[in-house]
Formats: sequence, structure tokens, C-alpha cells
Amino acid sequence: MQKQVSILHHDYPGRVRDEVEERLDRLLKYYERIVSSRALLERHNAEHRVEIVCNVGHGAVLVADARKDAFSAALDEAFDRMHSLLVRHREKHIDQRRRAPRGG
Repeated sequence: MQKQVSILHHDYPGRVRDEVEERLDRLLKYYERIVSSRALLERHNAEHRVEIVCNVGHGAVLVADARKDAFSAALDEAFDRMHSLLVRHREKHIDQRRRAPRGG
């Protein structure tokens, strides 16, 4: 899986980039077919914004976005939303495979 962490308009400590990359790796637990993932960290005045984009193949792109006053809260919320999206996508994919007519 390719992963990218982009930080805009603010300098976060290096440990933040490492934590985000580790969390991106953990997303594979919820859907193992992630092709690439990208995290965008941004700060406007007192508000922190975290956006996570996952390309899960076959043209499907999942996006989770969170804005909070505290960076850790925005990070947690964005990853929680992405977790939900990946689980929902996996279940949808499994359900479609179960309903597919069998050749014959």
C-alpha cells in the first residue's frame, strides 16, 4: 500500500507524521485491498483539519474529514470515520459477491 502524509500551513512535530503513518498502516486490518492512502493535516487559526483519502481499487475512493479545535480529537474522529467507511465498503463488497448469480 502506498501512503502519503501531507502537512499544510503548520509545522507539526515529527512524531505526528510517524503516528499518522502508523495509523494508515492499521487501516489494512479493516480492508486489506487498500491500494493507497493519504492523510492531509492542516491548521487554520485554532481549528485543526484532518482529511484521510483511501483508494480501495476499482475506481472507489473513500474520504473522511474532521475539523476540531484539538488536533488529537480531529485525528481520532477522522480515523474513526475512515474505519466505518472501510467496514461498510467491505461488507458491501462481500454482500455483492454473495448475491452474484452462479454460472451454469
